[in-house]
Amino acid sequence: MQSTLAVLCPFAPRLSPHADLVQRWSLHWATRHGLLDRAGARAAFARARFANLMARTYPDAAPADLQLATAWLISVFALDDRLERAGDPAATRRLVDEVMQLLDDDGEDPKGHLRAVAEVWRRTRQRVGPAWRERFVAHVGDYLEATVWEAGNRAANRPPPVAEYRTMRFRTAAIDMFFDLIEPMHGVELSPGVFEDADFAVMRRSAGMITAIFNDLVSWPKEEAAGDHHNIVLALRHERRLPVEAAVRVAVAEHDALVEEFIAARERFQAGPLAGDFAVAAVAGDFAHWIRGNVDWSMESGRYTPSESTTPAETRVPAQRRPVE
Repeated sequence: MQSTLAVLCPFAPRLSPHADLVQRWSLHWATRHGLLDRAGARAAFARARFANLMARTYPDAAPADLQLATAWLISVFALDDRLERAGDPAATRRLVDEVMQLLDDDGEDPKGHLRAVAEVWRRTRQRVGPAWRERFVAHVGDYLEATVWEAGNRAANRPPPVAEYRTMRFRTAAIDMFFDLIEPMHGVELSPGVFEDADFAVMRRSAGMITAIFNDLVSWPKEEAAGDHHNIVLALRHERRLPVEAAVRVAVAEHDALVEEFIAARERFQAGPLAGDFAVAAVAGDFAHWIRGNVDWSMESGRYTPSESTTPAETRVPAQRRPVE
C-alpha cells in the first residue's frame, strides 16, 4: 500500500519535563520485578518508551505520580502479553481470576509474575477512597473479561462482528482504568454525579474509542501477520469484504467522526457549570491529552510498527476551526 492517510487530531502536543527521569526509573522498576528477563526484553522495553506515553497523557503530573502511572502501564502490557501467551480460554480465565483475587485481597503480595501488579495496586489504593477503588477494580475487571472473550475467539478462529468488536475494544484497550488514574495524577476524586453529566460522559467514551481505534490503525499489520482477528481494520475487511486499503479508510473515517464528537461535547462542557470545577476540568483536559499523546507516542515508540496506510503524526484541522489547545 502506497497511499498515506492522515487522521484528525487537532490537539496541541504536551510532554512532561519528567519524561526522561521516569523512563530511567521505569527500567529499574521493570528489572526489579523480573519483567525483562526474556531474551531481547530490555532492548524492546527501551524502544517502547512507556514513560513517554504517560508523560504525554498526564503532562502536568509530578514525577512520583508519573512513576505510578508508568508502573501501571508496564504492568498492564506485561499482563496483556501473558494473557495472550496463555492460549486457551481456560488458562486465560485462571489468570484473570488470579488478578481479580489479588485486587480483592487489597494488594497482598503474591509470588511470581503478579508481584508488579500487587505493588502498584498497593501504592495506588493508599492515595484514593473506597468509591474510586471500587470503580477502578470494576474497570480492571472489564478489561480482563474482554481478554477472555478474545481468547475464546482465537481458540475458535472466530473473526468478531464489527459491532461486537467495537463494544469489546473499549474494554480490551483498558482505557477506563487509565482514565480513572487521571484523578490521582491531579490529587482529586470526582463525585458520582460528574459521570452522569452527558457531555462529560461523551468526552470520556469518545476519547477512549479514539485511542483504541488509533491503536488498531497503527497495529493492524502486526495483528494480521499473527493471524489475530482483533483489530477494527481486519474486522471491517472481513465483515464487509473490503480490500484492506478501503477498510483502513473506513476506520480512519470512524476515528475522525469520534474526534468531531469529542470536540462538540467539549465545547458544550466548557460552556456548562462543571467547567468551573477545577477537579472536573483537570480530568476533562487529560482526555484530550490522551488522544494526542497516544498519537505522538505511537509514532516514537517501538511497540507498534505503523502501517504504510496511516501516518498519524500528520494532523489535519477541520475547515475554519483552529487547533484545540
